[in-house]
Amino acid sequence: MIGPSLGRLLREHRSGVGWTIEELAHRAGVSPRTVSDLERDRVRRPQRRTLTAVLDALGLAAADRDLVRRTAGVDRSPPGPCPMPAPPPHFTGRRDARDAIRALAGADTAGPAPVAVVTGQPGVGKTALALHVAHELADMYPDGRFFVDLRGTQPFPATPAEALRRLLLALGVAEGRIPAGLDERARVYRGLLRHRRVLLVLDNAATEDQVRPLLPGDGPGLLLLTCRRWLSGLEAVRWLPLEPLPPDDAAALLHAVGRPHTGDAPEPIAVLAAHCGHLPLALRVAGQRLHDEPDLTVPALNGRLARARDRIAVLDGGAPGVAAALRLSYQSLPLPGRRTLRRLAVIPGPDFTADAAAALCGVDPADAEDELDALVECGLLTIRPPDRYSLHDLVRDFAATCLRGDEPDGGRAASDTLVRWLLETTVRAGRHFEPGGPGPGPGAVSPAFTDAAPARAWLDANLDNWLPALRTAAETGADDLVVAVADALHWFSDHRLHLGIWAEVFRLGAEAAVRTGDVAVQAVHLNHLAWAQAICEGDHLACLGTAGEALRCAEAAGDVAQQGWALMCAASARTALGEHGAALRLRQRAWVALRKAGDREGVPQAMRLLGSSLTALGRAGEALRVHRATLRLLRDPGYPMAPFAKAVSDALTCGAIGIDLAAAGRWPEGVDAFREALAGVRAGELRTQEPGVLIGLADALRHTGAVAEAAGHLAAAVELARDLGDAETAARAVAMVAGLAPPAAPD
Repeated sequence: MIGPSLGRLLREHRSGVGWTIEELAHRAGVSPRTVSDLERDRVRRPQRRTLTAVLDALGLAAADRDLVRRTAGVDRSPPGPCPMPAPPPHFTGRRDARDAIRALAGADTAGPAPVAVVTGQPGVGKTALALHVAHELADMYPDGRFFVDLRGTQPFPATPAEALRRLLLALGVAEGRIPAGLDERARVYRGLLRHRRVLLVLDNAATEDQVRPLLPGDGPGLLLLTCRRWLSGLEAVRWLPLEPLPPDDAAALLHAVGRPHTGDAPEPIAVLAAHCGHLPLALRVAGQRLHDEPDLTVPALNGRLARARDRIAVLDGGAPGVAAALRLSYQSLPLPGRRTLRRLAVIPGPDFTADAAAALCGVDPADAEDELDALVECGLLTIRPPDRYSLHDLVRDFAATCLRGDEPDGGRAASDTLVRWLLETTVRAGRHFEPGGPGPGPGAVSPAFTDAAPARAWLDANLDNWLPALRTAAETGADDLVVAVADALHWFSDHRLHLGIWAEVFRLGAEAAVRTGDVAVQAVHLNHLAWAQAICEGDHLACLGTAGEALRCAEAAGDVAQQGWALMCAASARTALGEHGAALRLRQRAWVALRKAGDREGVPQAMRLLGSSLTALGRAGEALRVHRATLRLLRDPGYPMAPFAKAVSDALTCGAIGIDLAAAGRWPEGVDAFREALAGVRAGELRTQEPGVLIGLADALRHTGAVAEAAGHLAAAVELARDLGDAETAARAVAMVAGLAPPAAPD
């Protein structure tokens, strides 16, 4: 028995409290039209934010809320990093391709996971087929189904490393355990898929080089790949080229979408299908027009399309009908809807939120969400769970054409508005990771960041939007904005070292700082770049050059603190190059400069690293005294330092003390120091530091005779180092396991 619809449930609850549609809309902070559309079941899949606002306003009991959510198809918990979009409604035809994919799914699971490559012209339904089959086969893949848009037709396609990062997160790898290198990411990814029944949809691929690292290797999973061009360099894959739908299937799709207004006469429907080139995208748009306009007949729509095709160049390189169908849908929209659609073309990433559309159109987010939902209902937008929207690439191209033709400046102001909004929001989000917090900010700003968690989520979800915006700002000379973004992201970058973007971000910041002519600003941003070159890229010679330039700028500006940080960056590079004496001298100078400048974060860091240089030079006794003095400073309640930064420095200093005690043969004390360090790095999620601490603790335990516990820590170190792509540390831990017998007692 079919239960009540979402609309009926909401009407009943609203009537139960005696409110009008307008009263509920006011209490929920949405428009009356939104509530009306929900109650009339005109919204196929409501946005999570909208539904939550309505349910909060109604004050429903938990059981009633759950029933409404289930009816709406909205889960209580948000999806993971690679959620599978909803299947396309009214899917029609493609029997042969569906059967071929089912055969691959049912094949022997021994050996390489099967790969099906769906190719074809734009608008032919490649993504729709992949999503339809992914949902048909859901029960066969209990370990997960994941979707990644590779953005092959966009100016900046997804890199293999970026796609692997998202897939690893979806597969349960913790953020801090994702390896830095592409090869290590691919190794971990294939290892996870070896024993999991996972279905992957990689949509809109660009090249063979983009795809190869994403191929799963051996395992029981299935990969569905879509692309426009024939990726002939891929081997051992099943090719599934799609053509426009046969006439009968095209007519069936029109009937399914346009019912009940398509009529029974087959000839006008056949003509309409031909006008649409039998392409599913155009057929859906045309069918939706018929559904939404009961007074529009099929012959009348045919007449409009015939005239439109004479005037409109086909956007997609030869597929007839798509541009004409889109043009008619565009013209049928109210003026705000047209404005919203065309301005969405300037969004660089694969998806976006209502907040971005609101900024583009200068309206409230609730009003923007209404416009976006209306575009979804017209078939011009799709929803990406939980609360994001996406444009088909052909619709994006069409919208860009409308933007150039219908906006007085060709869309330049819209693009500038979006870039500024994205980057100002990035600055607001990034400030939450600074040691002192974000400080006072503007009042009611959307999106609101109450603390670091939503700020982190926004930066992660919108990376594909704010990073291209930063590039655009740099190209167009918005130097103050570029500098502000790079400055705001400096502390956040410590939380996302593996992203592979920081050298570019801080290079853009440094170049913009140089153009400002302000040597003090240049010093700051050259130091950021030097850090990224050393820590993120491992290019220590480049770091030395950049740090040297930062030091010269800081000296010219009289900025003693930045002189200290430039010396610290140079010392890190010298350490990596094995020049420990030079590193010690640089760190001594850095400590003096930072202490003189009163840099609260810099002083204990300089002390700790100075002690580590002494350790590397064999001066463990001196190092221990320096490190213990550092720990006393950090644990002084009166020392003014941000709690998180202080905790991180405390954990790293405990690890350094453990190394000093080990060098002196004071093993029981070393065990205690390493235990403190391990607790600290885990509390601070310092995953890159954890393997070294585990190895140090294991070695100290071995010398105290606790071999079994030492073995457990070494096993954890091997696993984590491999996850992080740190082959050298993993090999060191493996070698220690092999010689784990306790040392012989002295005679």
